[in-house]
Amino acid sequence: MSRFVLSLLLASTSVLAAAQVLAAAQQPAFPPSPLDQPPQNLADASTPTLKVTSRLTIENVTVTDAAGKPVHGLKQSDFTIKEDGKLQEIKNFQEYGAEILSNQPAPPALPPNVYTNAQPPAANTGAVNILLLDMLNTGPARQGRVREKAISYLKSMPPGTEIAVLALGMGGDLHVVQEFSADRPVLLAAMDSFTPAMVLSPRIPPPAPGPCPQIPPVDAISYFLNTRSAETVDALEQIAAFASGIKGRKNLIWFTPGLPQITTFTMVYNLLQQIEGIGCGSPPLVDYTSGLQKAYGLLSASQVAIYPVDPRGLQYGPAADDVGELPFLESDTLRRFSFFSLQDMAASTGGIAYYNRNDIDAAMGEAIATGADYYSLSYVPPPSKYDGKYRKIEVKVDRPGLHLQYREGYTDIDLAKPLAKKKDAKAAPAPDSDFHTAIDHGMIPVTGLVFNLHVAPSAQPAKPGDSAALKQVLNPKLSGKPLVRYALMYEIPAGEVTLVAGPNGTRKGSLEFD
Repeated sequence: MSRFVLSLLLASTSVLAAAQVLAAAQQPAFPPSPLDQPPQNLADASTPTLKVTSRLTIENVTVTDAAGKPVHGLKQSDFTIKEDGKLQEIKNFQEYGAEILSNQPAPPALPPNVYTNAQPPAANTGAVNILLLDMLNTGPARQGRVREKAISYLKSMPPGTEIAVLALGMGGDLHVVQEFSADRPVLLAAMDSFTPAMVLSPRIPPPAPGPCPQIPPVDAISYFLNTRSAETVDALEQIAAFASGIKGRKNLIWFTPGLPQITTFTMVYNLLQQIEGIGCGSPPLVDYTSGLQKAYGLLSASQVAIYPVDPRGLQYGPAADDVGELPFLESDTLRRFSFFSLQDMAASTGGIAYYNRNDIDAAMGEAIATGADYYSLSYVPPPSKYDGKYRKIEVKVDRPGLHLQYREGYTDIDLAKPLAKKKDAKAAPAPDSDFHTAIDHGMIPVTGLVFNLHVAPSAQPAKPGDSAALKQVLNPKLSGKPLVRYALMYEIPAGEVTLVAGPNGTRKGSLEFD
């Protein structure tokens, strides 16, 4: 991996950075793109500036009739929206749906050998869909059931349905199985390639004898739960960042048994006490409730609605495929709390929870269909105190017999401010930096900084040692093939980068590429 720093003295419309790589292929070269535009006159940094910040809250509302069919043609005057019982003025209003956007023009085609990480809009619907395969919180047999049911749905999905497939694995590894596509064979091949993975559970030694059983058995369980909680919350924030670069509504269909260890923190610890008979020591579990609330807030800000689908199916007792999961998480009590967790995910983001049913493929279809047609309303909420209180949202339509589905409220926290670290956060490993996480191979596409990438053979001659440098990474099938040096030219619009004002109307800054 190459690493370099580009120092800038910028007065142009874009930033260009070049890198050199080797490959075993041939393509026509392309002419260089120099920064040949004259400097622009920039405002004097000493000019007084008045900054006013106004938050805009977006509510995506699905409206259906008594038969569950989407209702079209409603006007802004048909809706009212309240926050904590106070009527709010609707600032923006728009209806979205498959029928509304079916004639939407396609994005402009890129020139040859040019790629971009800018996310395209939905092709034939007002929303795109993300399938999240959860290998972190779900046992392998249930993952296999999800794979089977997902394939069943994809075989008959409506034409034009845009779907991406992500997978969350052990260690918080969130990666792309398939990028957004409406091509059924491509999606089927991606889902067919998905391999269920074992959920690692801690080795729990028997409790030591004595009036106060030893803590290590419980520490093993709590460390396991803390780790899963931290990695799951971190993955949700990554999905929110990824989705923020895609316009419109995103339906996150998350195959998960829920997160009772977070949403019922105290209850889980009490259960651990009952299981191990602990009468001493401090609670070993970390309360990730605030982190989960922030993740839901970031998802809502990115217009992501969670549709959790419980892969356990109809619940009537411990299943035979619970190998690899903690047995006590299958207790009747925790199962009921896991349902509350699924309901909380949906209510916090505007989706619907599906559980206690075996037709996972039908649940997928319902979630995608429900989220395809919606009304987008926005309003400016009252000034925030960031006091952590829950703000209730109520949306009504002035027509009888209609059902509304939307985000029912939010926790008033500063989404831009990092959460305070827990005193006992050492119970779970800290995630990698956002920068290094974003550039890992197979990670979800980075959309925070939009750029174009020009790729073509370089005119530079080969350098001594090029072949030797590639021996350890070159595919054996390419052995003996002629090697070509390729030039990679990254073009970043100037508006994507914040630069500090300097003397004589210049702007300065630095970018780090890795």
